[in-house]
Amino acid sequence: MSPDQPTPVEHLNGAPGGDGTGMASLALGSGAFLVLGGLPVLPYLVLLALPLGVAAVVSGVRALRRGVVAPSGRVASVAGITLGSLGVLGWVGLMLLWYLVAQAVNG
Repeated sequence: MSPDQPTPVEHLNGAPGGDGTGMASLALGSGAFLVLGGLPVLPYLVLLALPLGVAAVVSGVRALRRGVVAPSGRVASVAGITLGSLGVLGWVGLMLLWYLVAQAVNG
């Protein structure tokens, strides 16, 4: 095997270093979704759902655009995009709820 040919692992990852496996998207999306569960204990931790969710969506889309070869990589990318989107939507919902509660208390 010549040095300029990708190894089988790099070929499956879709990009050198594993950037195209979708696992980064899955991890970020899971983090964005799980952060919403910290609302009763650490309400300000929920603020992390937005940047984690956006990063998960961007990472998943990039991995899919690069052409993730392994089916598990595609599944991880789509799952990361889904969880990241849920994290963003959850963040938006909580911000709307906090705004409405503040308006009801003040108004």
